[in-house]
Amino acid sequence: MQNTIHGLIKKRGEIAGQHKVALKAADALKADLDAIDRALVLCGYQNDPKGIAPRGKYKQLFGRNELKLMTRDRLRQGAADDEAIAAAIIDCKGWDAENALRADVLKRVRDALQRQQKDGHVVQDFGPDGCLWRLTQ
Repeated sequence: MQNTIHGLIKKRGEIAGQHKVALKAADALKADLDAIDRALVLCGYQNDPKGIAPRGKYKQLFGRNELKLMTRDRLRQGAADDEAIAAAIIDCKGWDAENALRADVLKRVRDALQRQQKDGHVVQDFGPDGCLWRLTQ
């Protein structure tokens, strides 16, 4: 029991130290935001700077036109739904498809298919198997 208590005390100290460092970093980021907000006002920005939506880093998974070409390659094998196309791309890239990656690739595949549909390269078929995508002739 004494070993457990000692281990927990040690772990709590480590986590408290990490928390202190994270708070310091958060305070520095807050100060940077305040400085940018003041600069925006000085430059004539009329709206509330706090209304600007936070942005995350974009994770680039594919090179230029790579996703478009991979979707077309998959559709040359035959009509497929968006989930099958995403699964084929994940397999082709050799990725370990955890749920977050699978959802991200699926969203990107759907967006790519929509763009290609607008360009006239692919069409949707609604049949007994649901929505399938195929290349135009």
